[in-house]
Amino acid sequence: MKIDLSNKTALITGSSKGIGLSIASKMLDANADVILNSRNDDELSQTANNLKENFPEGTVNTAPFDLSKTKDIPGWFEQVSKNFGPIQILVNNAGITHRETAKDIKEEDFNRVLKTNLNAVLVICQEFFLHLQNRPGKIINISSLISNLARETNVAYASSKGALNQLTRTLAIEWAANRINVNAIAPGFIHTDLTESLVNDEKFNHWVKTRVPMSRWGKPDDISSTAVFLASNEASYITGQIIYVDGGTIASI
Repeated sequence: MKIDLSNKTALITGSSKGIGLSIASKMLDANADVILNSRNDDELSQTANNLKENFPEGTVNTAPFDLSKTKDIPGWFEQVSKNFGPIQILVNNAGITHRETAKDIKEEDFNRVLKTNLNAVLVICQEFFLHLQNRPGKIINISSLISNLARETNVAYASSKGALNQLTRTLAIEWAANRINVNAIAPGFIHTDLTESLVNDEKFNHWVKTRVPMSRWGKPDDISSTAVFLASNEASYITGQIIYVDGGTIASI
């Protein structure tokens, strides 16, 4: 059965490429309207134009903004809702990383990652809660396999995603009575433009294929299909869950 998200609007942060772009495409394919977000206005406009060509009957809008500017999120969100109307689906996909060992990472670099990957998510979720005004809604946070599988030089990113999982669970139980479903998707090793160099690294590619029980990299569609399901009425009784889309990696620990 094909999922239908007609008459729904999804705001997807970090959606100019990679997993965010795949989620936007799947949402459009399910008849949702989408609002794209990225820090890069030119890149975002190009992505929007491409999506409009691929989905000529869909509605694609853009809301460029740097989510690390957390104090400005309320004003930005208010303007987005004024420009494009009610939003029923929020996908928090935007994120950054900083690779350094725990003994060497500077506090400002650690905090910079948390500000975008965690603090910004809380603030935008708070704005979404107010925006809904007791109407039902769906929040889908994009976490990571690394939230539960530690790897060296990932102290900031792993910490931010581990905390994001707990934020997801807390919002889910606090807002369940408000008919807001809050879940997270934790991707494993996904082949995107951002990971192309790792896929082409023979040693690392071999490690992934031997470490992952399904013996392959995931595809962005694996994540976006899960996001569309969680955004649908079919997932109305699912909340507070961290869904690992990782080819069985977590199960094999």
